[in-house]
Order: sequence, then structure tokens, then C-alpha cells
Amino acid sequence: MNQKEMYLTTGEFARLTGVTKHTLFHYDEIGLFSPAVKGDNNYRYYTVSQLDVFDVIWTLKELDMPLKEIKSYLEHKSPRALLALLEKEEAIIDGKLTQLKKNEKMAPAQKTVYHRRAGAGLH
Repeated sequence: MNQKEMYLTTGEFARLTGVTKHTLFHYDEIGLFSPAVKGDNNYRYYTVSQLDVFDVIWTLKELDMPLKEIKSYLEHKSPRALLALLEKEEAIIDGKLTQLKKNEKMAPAQKTVYHRRAGAGLH
């Protein structure tokens, strides 16, 4: 390990990022986010500079982006690719919002129908 770089154990990195060690192990297993160094003792060590990359991953995940898409972006990352990815995700979110608004309007109408049927003994 490089003595000038500050290394963090999996537990330390997990605490700093607010995720579990299991999440970091999983991300490593699927090739999404790997530690900077794997020691001879099989311990995983992360660098402070990896916090920025992890922040991007976590932000995209919070937008409900599939891990497969996040991985693809990281393999070909560029400002243009990130913008395209965010625009695509924005369109998906807009579609979900539209559907939720329809559902929001439909639920009270369905309750009214149910109450009318219940009042008429037709449940």
C-alpha cells in the first residue's frame, strides 16, 4: 500500500458513507465499486478519494437507477454521459409522477363507488 495515501477499512468507509459493509461487499462482487487495495489478509481498503465516486453511485441509486446502469455509466463516464443518464432518469420519474397523480385521483372515486355499494348492500 502507498504510504502517502490514506486508507480506510471497509467498516470505516461504510460509516463515512452511511451504508453497510454488506453493501460495499456486494458492490465489489458485482464489479460496481471495488476497494483501492485488497490486502494479503483479504481485508479491503478504500481511499478517501473514492468517496467522490461513491457519492455519485449513491446519488444515482437514490434516484432509483438500476445498479447495472450505474455500472455502465462508470465504465464510460463523462459529463455528457452523466447528463444523458440524468435526463433519461428525469423522464422516468416524470412518467411515474404522472401515473401517481392518476392513481391519486382514482382512489377517492373508487372509495365513493365502494361506499355507495356498501350503503346499498351490494358489496
